[in-house]
Amino acid sequence: MKLWTPVGGKAIAAAFQALAQRLLQRAFRLPLFYKVLIANTLLVAAGAVVGTTLSFRAGHELSGEAYHRWHYIYIFLFAIGGTVLSALIYSVLLRWALRPLEQLQRAAEMLHQGRMDVRVPVHPFSDRQMERLVETFNRMVETIASNNERLHWLSRQILQAQEEERARIARELHDEAAQWLTSLLIRQRLLIRNLPPQMRPEVEELQKMTAAALEHLRRIAMELRPAILDDLGLVEALRWQAEEFQKQTGLPVRLEIHGRIARLSREAELALYRVSQEALTNIARHARATHVEVTLNCTGEYLELIVADDGIGFDPEAVRKSRPRSLGLIGMAERLSLVGGALQIESAPGKGTRIRARVPAGGPQCVPQEVIHAWVAKDPDSDRR
Repeated sequence: MKLWTPVGGKAIAAAFQALAQRLLQRAFRLPLFYKVLIANTLLVAAGAVVGTTLSFRAGHELSGEAYHRWHYIYIFLFAIGGTVLSALIYSVLLRWALRPLEQLQRAAEMLHQGRMDVRVPVHPFSDRQMERLVETFNRMVETIASNNERLHWLSRQILQAQEEERARIARELHDEAAQWLTSLLIRQRLLIRNLPPQMRPEVEELQKMTAAALEHLRRIAMELRPAILDDLGLVEALRWQAEEFQKQTGLPVRLEIHGRIARLSREAELALYRVSQEALTNIARHARATHVEVTLNCTGEYLELIVADDGIGFDPEAVRKSRPRSLGLIGMAERLSLVGGALQIESAPGKGTRIRARVPAGGPQCVPQEVIHAWVAKDPDSDRR
């Protein structure tokens, strides 16, 4: 009767291999505390066994006088070698045990940078506590991504409703209030012809006030929803905006157009126009500037709008922390993000401010060229000199 056959040996080997794999998997599934404890215990035990063995062997191989002469050096060399070897082995074991935590750390850093698509895979060396931590982290990222999508959708709806309301108010001002004032102005002109000379100055003064109110009303309607933006595009709208800004503030404005720029999407043009409008409003209110430059630059992949001034500047971080003062900056950044753009603010106290906004615009819509179109807003007082 044969107790050992090649087939039986293979079966026993396979059984031992399966058992070893199950034990190894269970070892991998141990909590991190027990992994570190077992690794440390095995390392200390191995060091004690190896050190004791080498000590006995050295005592047998060396004579009494030689042993007393060299045993301090022998102990020193053994301590250095054991320490280095223990540190190497222990570092490898710790890195192996802490690898899931490193994955979580890298994922958290990517999440801090704005990567909402980051997810942490379950590491094969993870224990149950680590798996629960990874699952909790992934659910948290999914929740944050979902909330961000909802916030972007809500912001888009709010901005769209705001623009529709602005357009409605602008139409009512232009179609109703402006027409009433225009009719009143015409009747005043007709009335002057039939008045005696001594009464005409008062009516003429009333006529000037009516004309000023009509002009102010038209300017408000244009600021709410500039028809020139829809009809002629961003470049002409920026020219009109620069001219109106100089009329109201007296600050010289230089507008530069770099490249050949065609019509963009309505949302992209409106976002850049509103950024320029908000930046010029902030310059008029806070900058104390003496000169303003507006640049529209086509880079081939992006259309970049730069609004710069030589005013007193500010600390961007301090403004972001101040909620009332940061609403304008938040609004500009949100408008650009909805069209795939980005906002950059460069400023410091006493060094002026540069607002840089860019939106994707490639292909025939934005062609870089060497030709630079420079235009300076006309001084409103130049005709009076």
